[in-house]
Amino acid sequence: MSRCEMMSLRRWAPVLLLATLACGTSPEVQRQLDELTIAAAQKDSLLQEVADLAGFMSDVNAELADVQLEGSEVIQASESPRQAERDSILGKIKVLSARFDESQTRLDESRRRIRSLSSLSDSLRTTLETTVTNYERMLESHRTTIATLEGQIENLRVENVRLVATVDTLGTAVEELRTENNTVYYVIGTEDALIESGIVEKQGGSRVLFIFGKTGQTLVPARDLDPAMFTPIDKWEVTDIVLPSAEKEYQIVSRQDVSTLATPPNEKGRVTGSLQILSPTEFWAGSRFLIVVEK
Repeated sequence: MSRCEMMSLRRWAPVLLLATLACGTSPEVQRQLDELTIAAAQKDSLLQEVADLAGFMSDVNAELADVQLEGSEVIQASESPRQAERDSILGKIKVLSARFDESQTRLDESRRRIRSLSSLSDSLRTTLETTVTNYERMLESHRTTIATLEGQIENLRVENVRLVATVDTLGTAVEELRTENNTVYYVIGTEDALIESGIVEKQGGSRVLFIFGKTGQTLVPARDLDPAMFTPIDKWEVTDIVLPSAEKEYQIVSRQDVSTLATPPNEKGRVTGSLQILSPTEFWAGSRFLIVVEK
């Protein structure tokens, strides 16, 4: 006979003994026998229920571990939020919360059944109640973990909102900076008009007897230039500036790299027709202000 069979026989021996005696005993003995048989069956049912509850708690633990792993990944990815994954985590947390409530109900029912069975030995009763108590502590720990995860996800949501606002602000700032860096200015006019406007001035030269003014002066940009006096353009979008008159010559007096023009100035430093800029970066590197004087 196997060890398992011997233990089973030992467990049911009192019941079998009473069953044997029942044929010649009083109704009271028969009633006690029936109660003992029912109590034994209830004890086995309760033990099976506790075993099932252990499996149930194991499943809950596995689901919680899965949620904690995915939740950690989502939180670490806060620099690039993933709304769908966060919503999935929240959905799993709600399901787990519902399962925790179910677990608590089952634990409460198990405790009531344990206390209602008067035939249980003190040691078995203590073992079963301790098991249920441990499961309750496990549930409470899980609830704390879930609350922590919910807090982390809420913090992530708030952080995402802040990051979106920051990105929008940075995007606006970058666009403004790009526009500012790409914006250049040009003006075309006669020498007298440009001098009167304060855009250019004459420097150098020397006085000659009996001649009014100075000779050998050079026309240069003024020190302080007002963008309002110029036409603003995007240097990448406008690479061909048409000069007012095809019949006249013009001279660039600002510090642009004229070697990057499709048709550089002639030997007198004059240009005609239009300014076709081949390399905006190099052409505008010396100055954001292009001053062209009609000759």
